[in-house]
Amino acid sequence: MARRPVTGLGAGYGSFSRPWNVRRRAAIAILVWGGALITYLALFGKPDSLREAIANSVALLMASTAGSFIFGAVWDDSSSRRAEIDAMAVNAGIPPTTQAGPTVVQQNNQPSGPAMPEPPEEQTR
Repeated sequence: MARRPVTGLGAGYGSFSRPWNVRRRAAIAILVWGGALITYLALFGKPDSLREAIANSVALLMASTAGSFIFGAVWDDSSSRRAEIDAMAVNAGIPPTTQAGPTVVQQNNQPSGPAMPEPPEEQTR
């Protein structure tokens, strides 16, 4: 059985696994750049409103980058799990369906008895 590479923050076959290596490097670069800029402004910047606005904007950029990266990793893992469940269902002969978001696997077996009980026969007089 072939091993499936791990995506997201975990290591795959190498130190970075595709397709997350580019996203991971971009997120790390933004966080490092933002941290360095905020540190520079805090240590060497004059206390005026322009530098405060720059520091606040960079802090928001860093927070949104980290949040988006974590959300994207969770979304990708969830999508991978759903795809694996769908593939297993199709291989087992069960048609997968999606209803209102999560994947639902329906098994098309006929019930053992009638769908509805038959109405009692009316007695004639």
